[in-house]
Amino acid sequence: MEDGARSANVTTLMRAVQHSEPPTDGVVPFVRGIMADSLRSYGVREQESADSDLAAHAERVRLAGFTVLLNAFSDAETAEFGTRLDEVLRRQAGEFGTDRLEQIGDGFTARCPLAHDDAFLKLPTYPPLLALVRQLLGDYVVLMQQNGVINPPQEGHTQRAYHRDLPYQHFVSSRPLAVGALFCIDPFRSETGATLVIPGSHHLERFPSPEVAASLEVPVTAEPGSFVVFDAMLFHRAGDNRSGRVRRAVNNVFSLPIIAQQISLPLALNGRHSDDPALARLLGYDSAPSGSVVEWRTRRLRRSRKPNE
Repeated sequence: MEDGARSANVTTLMRAVQHSEPPTDGVVPFVRGIMADSLRSYGVREQESADSDLAAHAERVRLAGFTVLLNAFSDAETAEFGTRLDEVLRRQAGEFGTDRLEQIGDGFTARCPLAHDDAFLKLPTYPPLLALVRQLLGDYVVLMQQNGVINPPQEGHTQRAYHRDLPYQHFVSSRPLAVGALFCIDPFRSETGATLVIPGSHHLERFPSPEVAASLEVPVTAEPGSFVVFDAMLFHRAGDNRSGRVRRAVNNVFSLPIIAQQISLPLALNGRHSDDPALARLLGYDSAPSGSVVEWRTRRLRRSRKPNE
């Protein structure tokens, strides 16, 4: 895709990344009132208190492992993301070769689309999403990876196997290490291959027995333009697409800066956005390994200087 396709308003993105107050627009409220009033208990001396819808979403991720932010982008905007994702996949197939992509199981994955098209920066910098991620991980978060995931009808896909977005890890932590945000371009329903999750499995070191996993898995349904947000240690998989139409999504994985990016965004972006402190931090410029002792000390010196120096 040519440079002209990089049409995202970067100034707007910078303001989103620097957003200091948790936004409320776009944060879907939880059902309150009658449902909440009917939840009674006894013998309970301590209880969580979600003082905002954002806090309720964060609590749901901590407890069940996932939540859904509905209607983050309009139908028109979501359709545009679909067109752009199709173009990135077409371009990458031309670069690497369709046969070779299929050989490594990558035929239905568009890796690092934001490196090809700045429009995809709108997804990880969406203010309510970024606020939720920071509530779960803390203020310093890095975009660890961004991949377009295409789930075609009646075809095999590597994502249909249960996995964690921090794969091969069999330990649990008291706080999240990474958070995934799957942006739905097409409807996520049972018949289209909605993501299946095993609620609470981010608290378990080992994968459940097949019988138990099958009995506990639930589909996460969502409309186009929504984000399925989940703890990266939650076991999940793509469902079987029986709809006769493709189901597309873009997965954005945020992590603590101690975890390496899947693909180095500073290198893939060739320095783009490094001049903005907030975007540079989110994209991993500040946490990338230094190439030498002098470079490491130069970075530290630059950060220690006062703004007017």
